[in-house]
Amino acid sequence: MKKSLASALIVSVLALAAMFAVNPVSAEIESTSWLGSFYRWGTDPYYGASVYGYEEGSTATLLVEVKNHLATQMNVSEIIIGFDWNKNYTTTFTSPIALKTGDTNFFTASFAVPNTTVASNLYLHGYIVYVKHVNSTGGLVGTMTKNYMGTSDRLFAVYSKDQADARETSKIISGISSPPGGFNSTAAKLSWVKAENETEIADLQYRQGNFADAKTHYSRALNYLNEAFVVENAIAGGFEDAQLALIQAQAKSFDAQANYLNGLSNMWVLIGVAAVLFAIGYIIRGLGALRKPVVATS
Repeated sequence: MKKSLASALIVSVLALAAMFAVNPVSAEIESTSWLGSFYRWGTDPYYGASVYGYEEGSTATLLVEVKNHLATQMNVSEIIIGFDWNKNYTTTFTSPIALKTGDTNFFTASFAVPNTTVASNLYLHGYIVYVKHVNSTGGLVGTMTKNYMGTSDRLFAVYSKDQADARETSKIISGISSPPGGFNSTAAKLSWVKAENETEIADLQYRQGNFADAKTHYSRALNYLNEAFVVENAIAGGFEDAQLALIQAQAKSFDAQANYLNGLSNMWVLIGVAAVLFAIGYIIRGLGALRKPVVATS
């Protein structure tokens, strides 16, 4: 019994040793991140989760961080991304990339996102990341993995064209706000309310997966928003122009009055000078009369 137990223990140890030789735990995928995804921040209303989304036909790129904790050099030869739509996307390095002990390197793997007939946009997709490393002669040493199948992290979404357009228009609408103090024009206020109604309908259609209808209503909402600002600008701009014209007319009137008063004051100065000169002449004339000799009378 003891001999049998010892034999079983030896077999188990040898099996573990063989497993670690193929998949050494010290070689690790530290992290992964999708680059340039169409949608990545916040929760998508349809999926009810935070996703990494790419439009069908676009290029998806995964950044993979690998650190070598081994006591020897490792040579990364391939990165494979295996999706749940039964497709593997492989990036092979012509010359394996060497990582010395303790080194960290970032690798990228890109592929063309299939259309929604291959990878449905009606649900999220899981995947597994594989990183293979080889010895100096090209023989496989081990394969590191990072599993995102059945998890709630790093989920991948494929967006249809209508779905992507709807999300993009919705994003634009969410960034538009009414003017400080609101609209002055009744027509502009009405357009704004119409935009809000269309947005609510679009949100509902998107959550239900009716992406084409959602796109149509988001587009209408955006048109109504543009209309509100155009109308408000036309009315407010016309009012401001009239105010400016009135101010300019008043300024000209004041300027004319100032010129008139200035001219009038100059006229009174001239009149005053003339009066002074007249007075001086009159005095001089009087003094001349006083200097005339008195004619004796007999």
